[in-house]
Amino acid sequence: MVDQELDDAFFKAGTSFKRPMPGESLTRDPDQRLPFEGTPQFTDRTDALEYYFELFTREENYIAIMDALESGVPIMEVVQVFLMQGFQEGLYNPDLMIILAEPLAYMIAALAERADVDFTIMGDEDEMPTTEEQELPIMNQKLKSIEKPEMDEDFPAELSQKIDNVKAPASLLGER
Repeated sequence: MVDQELDDAFFKAGTSFKRPMPGESLTRDPDQRLPFEGTPQFTDRTDALEYYFELFTREENYIAIMDALESGVPIMEVVQVFLMQGFQEGLYNPDLMIILAEPLAYMIAALAERADVDFTIMGDEDEMPTTEEQELPIMNQKLKSIEKPEMDEDFPAELSQKIDNVKAPASLLGER
């Protein structure tokens, strides 16, 4: 009787975790890959930056990003959202995702300066960690190492000129 209760307790404890079983990913049909399991769309940093520049300067996205910055959301949190979404969509691999972090922060900071929007780079260190921070320790460590995004010498000159020529949408300027 005691052995059965012990077996039941171990079974309950072993099956109560809310996580995939070991090897579960190997049982999925290889023809039905998730987007990030295949070949990435971007393997070149410049191509990925051009994609994000076009994405950020679409009026609806531009307004949403500037509104988020005005409401106190740090630039690195905005960057993290875009980077994770891009990775999950299969746009790039994790290595390129980390490489894109600082140039994207610079790009958003430059766009915010052009729109005369006050912003912060990083959030307060004293805040309680969220579950996302606990799940992504390497990415958060890399993002926190970026104190002030600066345009590096490898930043594509074409994009730098495009950033300088961006004007805030009239709908954004009209709200002030």
